[in-house]
Amino acid sequence: EKDDKLMMASYMGGMSIAYSQVGACHAVSYGLGYVLGYHHGIGNCIAFDVLEDFYPQGVAEFRTMIEKHNITIPKGICKDLPDETIAKMVKVAKSMGPLWENVYGPRWEEKVTDEMLTALYRRM
Repeated sequence: EKDDKLMMASYMGGMSIAYSQVGACHAVSYGLGYVLGYHHGIGNCIAFDVLEDFYPQGVAEFRTMIEKHNITIPKGICKDLPDETIAKMVKVAKSMGPLWENVYGPRWEEKVTDEMLTALYRRM
């Protein structure tokens, strides 16, 4: 029964993403997953927690939910990583062009800089 519920949740999650436009959270979380090995869902939580400049109301609600349900999100995971590791994560995040286009439009590369992404990762 639990497997059935997990399969339905996975299906619903996949369908919601297929018909929506994901953005900054997913783009940034791919760096966490690809370089550091975090599972996609955990990576999204870690990333979303520092994206208040993109999604102020959503991040506030997210923080309220994790506090209410006593959920711990990993913190400080990138603070002391070597610059080379952060650079790999930045490269992965920047390779997600369609996701950044959902956030900023076709000229997203003018706004999504290595410095901006490095600063985000260092806050995680």
